[in-house]
Amino acid sequence: MKIIHIGKYYPPFHGGMENYLNDLAEQQTQSHDVTAIVHNHEFKRLFSLEKTENINKVKVIRLKTLRPILFTPLMLGLNKVVKRLLNNQHKDNIIHISWPNPSALLLLFNKSAKKTPWVIQWQSDMVTQNSSWLLKSAYFLFKPFENKLLKQASAIIVSSQEYLNYSNALGKYKEKCHIIPLGQKQKPATFSQQDKKWAQDLWQAAQYKVYHIGRLTFYKNQKLLIAAAKLLPEAKFIITGSGDLESKLKQLIEENQLENVVLTGSLSHNKLLALLANCDAFCLPSNDRAESYGMVLIEALALHKNIIVSNLKGSGMRWIASTTPLGHVFDCNDAGDLVNKIKQINSLKSQVPLPKCFTIEDCANSIDKIYLNLK
Repeated sequence: MKIIHIGKYYPPFHGGMENYLNDLAEQQTQSHDVTAIVHNHEFKRLFSLEKTENINKVKVIRLKTLRPILFTPLMLGLNKVVKRLLNNQHKDNIIHISWPNPSALLLLFNKSAKKTPWVIQWQSDMVTQNSSWLLKSAYFLFKPFENKLLKQASAIIVSSQEYLNYSNALGKYKEKCHIIPLGQKQKPATFSQQDKKWAQDLWQAAQYKVYHIGRLTFYKNQKLLIAAAKLLPEAKFIITGSGDLESKLKQLIEENQLENVVLTGSLSHNKLLALLANCDAFCLPSNDRAESYGMVLIEALALHKNIIVSNLKGSGMRWIASTTPLGHVFDCNDAGDLVNKIKQINSLKSQVPLPKCFTIEDCANSIDKIYLNLK
């Protein structure tokens, strides 16, 4: 079977969805011909250039791309490439679309693509309750095209029943939806002794070591970690990431004279892994459904780390936490309850295995069953 993935980006661009697409595509090469068409993230002034390469048996086509507008890049030449790949042969072909990805809407105008089954990997809704008015206004104009995409799809994959239950966009299409948790490839955390020592020095001898990775933006709710740090001075909180709230978070730390919170900025993946491997718990305090799942939680569980997540309705986070004794849930936006959960988990260090449903093998097998039913 020929599988054509339409994604946003692909490694070495680092992100949860990019790593998932990478792991899934490579796993699928064991029995399929796999191509991934993505935006080229190496932007010049106005756009990036097209580049094609083969990575671990996956043909990766990074298309020429306009710089993002409202966080949205736009591929140039997608329909031409898809038509060439299909070559008027629609049997045993699947187009697998990672959504949201507005570039994929171009396929609605591709007759060849519309003769091929589409599977949509629904990563998240485009807007949530707390989205900006600008994004909500843009989505009002955009929604009819999204509906056409959903009507065209033969199947829709959602990462958790929890997310599907609260998704307004998918309400009319639930009969097409299949619940398949996102998985990841199991591999040892590799980092140098130098990175290990650097991480241990940064953690110091804190009684509780709480780690967070994420873009510094409103829905990630890192300010709650700072509030918890004020209530729990014997803990050390390290926050890795960059974003539009970085200066405000720094100001909040300085105003409260907190020495137990560190903003590292963006880090190499090896340094990030070193910090994760040496923490007591990983925390996602997100307070908006823009946090649809949290792939980094799976990475933490694979390293046998406790995870602490907010009790956010409609997000897959609390479902992930419910699958393992290493999962802990605190009341959303409640710093006091977060502190209580941190105190409870510190002594629960364990070698609890990663639940099978979060392995890329299990994920790919479940997706294969959907593909076969579409033939």
